[in-house]
Amino acid sequence: MKRARDFRRILIFKGPMDMRKQSNGLAEVVEDIMKENPFEDCLFLFCNRKRDIIKGLYFDKAGFCLWTKKLDQSKFPWLKDGGKHEIELSYRDVDLLLDGVNIFTRHKKLKFQSIS
Repeated sequence: MKRARDFRRILIFKGPMDMRKQSNGLAEVVEDIMKENPFEDCLFLFCNRKRDIIKGLYFDKAGFCLWTKKLDQSKFPWLKDGGKHEIELSYRDVDLLLDGVNIFTRHKKLKFQSIS
């Protein structure tokens, strides 16, 4: 399996996904809803409504690869659907997300005019 840092881009699908979908069904979502090319060097991440399962999809030379992470007693932080269907993440964000850190609530950027 490739590491997150090995991908050119990482996109997450906002909103819930039916986890009964396998690689072909998720590739259709990538193509039809996200309007992305499922064959490019990109990791696509999906989460279910209960936010306890994440699936990752990518194309690796000769076919699709699909991995799953399921939590037993907690939930993944995830965005609600609205507006654009996907957002791009860095590989560091993916590592934090899989560790349970809410990467979607960041500190606000402050703009100061003077010290005194």
